[in-house]
Amino acid sequence: MATTDARRSRGVLGSVVERAKQILGRNPELAAVITFLAVTAFFVFLAPGTMTEPAIWGDIFRQTALIGTVAILVSMLMIAGDFDMTVGANYAFSAMIFLWTINAGFNPLVAAGAAILFGLTVGFVNGVLVTWTGIHSFIITLGGMFALRGIVLLVSGGTYVTLEREPELLAIFSMELGNQFSVAVVWMFVVLALIGFITHRHPFGNHLYAVGNDRDTARGRGIRVTRSRIIAFMMTAAAASFAGVLVASRFGSVQASLGEQMPLVAIAAAVLGGCALFGGEGSPIAGFLGALTFGVFQVGLTAIGAETFWFRTFVGLILIVAVILNRQIRNLPIQAN
Repeated sequence: MATTDARRSRGVLGSVVERAKQILGRNPELAAVITFLAVTAFFVFLAPGTMTEPAIWGDIFRQTALIGTVAILVSMLMIAGDFDMTVGANYAFSAMIFLWTINAGFNPLVAAGAAILFGLTVGFVNGVLVTWTGIHSFIITLGGMFALRGIVLLVSGGTYVTLEREPELLAIFSMELGNQFSVAVVWMFVVLALIGFITHRHPFGNHLYAVGNDRDTARGRGIRVTRSRIIAFMMTAAAASFAGVLVASRFGSVQASLGEQMPLVAIAAAVLGGCALFGGEGSPIAGFLGALTFGVFQVGLTAIGAETFWFRTFVGLILIVAVILNRQIRNLPIQAN
């Protein structure tokens, strides 16, 4: 009798596990939600009085806004099966261009346009090189990252670039909203809504998924694969430039080493959110959820008085674990069927 009950229990448990596998297989973003809730619960348990304050969550979203803006577009690019390792150097250079343009006497909107135009140019070059050479985008943009970072160090002298005047329009990118929330958070959600619409409601989004799944099949369906990939690179680079505008507006100065960790953190955020490494699956909200989890961890470390180097450790471990889980989750629907 006991043996029969044990078998029934295992059968029920097996059914629950199988059902969970099917749900995760169809909705990989749920893994990111679970991770976010687990990390949040961990820090609330360790620092309940601090982590429940509105100002702390304002700081979390402030930390998320910059990397999240980039991670959202990195997620979109990964759907097409590509990576952009230049986003960090582009982020730093665009921030400097923004400050230099304002210092030259132009208003912040013109300066932001100049920075984003630079980003679009970087994205166009990346896209053309990747599609023309046929070499994997990770390798091409890794080389571009070192080249662009070298230029940043050269033109800045390896030091800070500082804002010399503060025109009123600068508030569009730097306004404080109270409780540590800033207008950068609003801009991040605007980017998320726009890219979410393009990815899920516009034909271009369908093209990206098709390109990420199988480029030859996509060409056979009449999709202009090369153009779609170049546009995705340009949009991702423009997002990095816009994030550079936001950070320059917030601090009023930019260091040459700004954004060195950004490429890997953005990719880790996208993978944590459920984007497939080899394209064809994912969502812009994946990058947002992953970035938000990293924001909770980064601010949570400060709240409990831990060393900030644990953030790098966490990013590295999350990237490894997320890659393993990502691969397993992609196989779940096949196993379930």
